[in-house]
Amino acid sequence: MNSLTVKILTGLLSVLILTTIGSQLYYNLHDRHDTEEAVLVTINEDIPFQGVIIRNEKVVTYDGGGVLDYTYPDGSKISVGNTIATVYSSEDAIVAKNKIDLLEEEISALERAQNPGTTNYVQPETIKSNIDGKYKELLSYSVDGDFSRMSKVKEDMSLAMNIYNIVTKSEKSYDAKISELRKKAEALEQQASSSEKTVTADETGYFVSYADGYEQKLTTENAGELTENEIKDIISDQNKPVKNAVGKMFTDYSCKIVGIVDNDKRITEGEFLQMAMSVTKNVYDVRVESVKNCDDENKVIVVLACDRLDEALVESRVQSAELIFDEYQGLKVPRNAIRFRGEEKGVYVILGKDITFKKIDVVYEGDDYVLSKNTSEEDYLLLYDQILLEVVSNEDVQRSESVSKDISSG
Repeated sequence: MNSLTVKILTGLLSVLILTTIGSQLYYNLHDRHDTEEAVLVTINEDIPFQGVIIRNEKVVTYDGGGVLDYTYPDGSKISVGNTIATVYSSEDAIVAKNKIDLLEEEISALERAQNPGTTNYVQPETIKSNIDGKYKELLSYSVDGDFSRMSKVKEDMSLAMNIYNIVTKSEKSYDAKISELRKKAEALEQQASSSEKTVTADETGYFVSYADGYEQKLTTENAGELTENEIKDIISDQNKPVKNAVGKMFTDYSCKIVGIVDNDKRITEGEFLQMAMSVTKNVYDVRVESVKNCDDENKVIVVLACDRLDEALVESRVQSAELIFDEYQGLKVPRNAIRFRGEEKGVYVILGKDITFKKIDVVYEGDDYVLSKNTSEEDYLLLYDQILLEVVSNEDVQRSESVSKDISSG
């Protein structure tokens, strides 16, 4: 091959290379596309609201002096004649009385720990296993913030450790410790002397240690008659002092919860839903008793019936709550990017110059977007794919395929 031919071939090859590079630069500079990256999104459709708790309640009063020490936690069932509260001369007397109660509990636990009926028939390995189990429970309840159960497990764990000390001879007895605790309790007895006055229940029912002034106004019978303004007034002005009130009683553990919520087609009369409250992790089954329109067409007044009672439900008249619905997770796809190829629904995605149709599997539909199932199947939309928002023609697809072939052949 002569030198002229070599020069001609070299020149043609150079022109081809320059043309290919130039075309790529041109497309990179001038063929820009409007895209959106496919990202993983979680949609939670819970509906928050302020709920007004309503029962048929009767105020309990006491017009004497002194300071009250309540016998039962809120929400407890009390029989007629039971002592609701004991009257003490001062708060210091109540503090002393509570310290005595704690000392007596500790004395009782130590006496149980060294009781021969307990220590003579138990193996150290069994007790150690019990302690390990209680420790794990303690950690679990601590993480969950369940302090009531945590306190009980702590007591059980302490008792097991005291028994273990006796069984393994680490302690001969707790007699000296018990004697010391009894002396402390006796020293507090004088401070804790009460006036011997009590407040008793005149009927059987459930007791709550506060009254907010709405006990007569709010009943389960008129719950559905509350107006939007009345509900808002209760929420903004929850506590109205009631003279000489010790608390209140109610005979039925069920209640009504009234609130102003978003107008949602899933909230219909007779529907059974689930509700949660901010003060507890408990989930409550509720039934939609009535739905009434507000002046704002986007809001409704809802009355929920709940057949359950716990401390959280009696903690206050107004509770921050939410109606619980399903949670959805998927790749977010703008509605204006959805295209159809025959009977297949999907989107066009671009990688470099390659434009490809990918199917979507819709798991949730929003107003201006949908969520597609997050999958690893190549013919479906994948995480981080670049979704084309513009209209894609057959010519665009063919051109991208042509460019890809040119690059691969070059």
